[in-house]
Amino acid sequence: MPYTYDYPRPAFTADAVVYCAEAYKILLINRKNPPFEEKWALPGGFVEKNELPINGCLRELHEETGLQLTGGHLLGVFGEEGRDPRGWTVSVAYLFEVDKALLEKVKAGSDSQEVAWFSISELPALAFDHLDIIKSAGL
Repeated sequence: MPYTYDYPRPAFTADAVVYCAEAYKILLINRKNPPFEEKWALPGGFVEKNELPINGCLRELHEETGLQLTGGHLLGVFGEEGRDPRGWTVSVAYLFEVDKALLEKVKAGSDSQEVAWFSISELPALAFDHLDIIKSAGL
């Protein structure tokens, strides 16, 4: 008999904060799909059933930017009401520091129409609560 729950369950996502300390830049994607179509955002997306959050983050990062990274440090969990117009969504964010050599190795992928490195001090308007996530990294 399957379990039933009296409590609502959120959608679960993972986001990647990829930065190059040497160049003081952060990696963003320009979203191809709604919500926030054509807005800049952190690479990330929905974690698949039975997928570890870090693996979902690494998969989405690769799909959207072409980068195949390892590791990553847990940055935080973000689930504030209204962070996603599609409904209650909780995201686990991971922090990745990369070498300057990777700045030229990114390319747009599945859910991104453009990928670019931005100066951390001159970020564009961001989708969702991604500015809050970046600020939590202390960058």
